[in-house]
Amino acid sequence: MISLWAAVTVDTVKNGALGLSGASVLIGLVMLKVMSSVIGKIVSLAFFLAIALAGYSQSAAITDCANAVKAQAQASATVNTTCTFFGQDITVRVPIPK
Repeated sequence: MISLWAAVTVDTVKNGALGLSGASVLIGLVMLKVMSSVIGKIVSLAFFLAIALAGYSQSAAITDCANAVKAQAQASATVNTTCTFFGQDITVRVPIPK
């Protein structure tokens, strides 16, 4: 089975997670203006903040994993490892440093 994540880079995943966080906050703010019920506002705000927090934490986790892979790279070998992003494995490949 070919993974969808095999074709993306760590930066793409990190930027996507940060975009998810930003979009979630923006949608939450719009919902606060649109909804009239206080309970509905509280529930929707909590939901969208949870999504934003999850996206941000996944972005931080993928950055930490990529930095760990870069730190392990030696001058004579290419390092391949996998990091997880929302439960999906992403292959991180660090080429030989020049």
